[in-house]
Amino acid sequence: MNWYSQLNQLILSFYREDLTLQQQVEVLRHCKVSRRWGVVRIACKDLQTAEALLKAIDLIQEPIAQLRLAHQIKILVSGNALTTVPVSPSKLKA
Repeated sequence: MNWYSQLNQLILSFYREDLTLQQQVEVLRHCKVSRRWGVVRIACKDLQTAEALLKAIDLIQEPIAQLRLAHQIKILVSGNALTTVPVSPSKLKA
């Protein structure tokens, strides 16, 4: 199954010039990302992937905030919501 999407590409390419940061968000390649009604849903295959994703959540929030893609990020494991993280305009770097 191909879990890769345009939203994955968008977030990963945001860090294409900084390899250190890109490696931190690389775990996103193992998740399915979708967007609906102001919520970016990140469906992870297992709990370990979701926990690794939570460690890099600040890096994932930044491109979503700058591109105004969503107001929340919902992380799911096996279809069950693990956590919901708000995306605030304060994540915008000047």
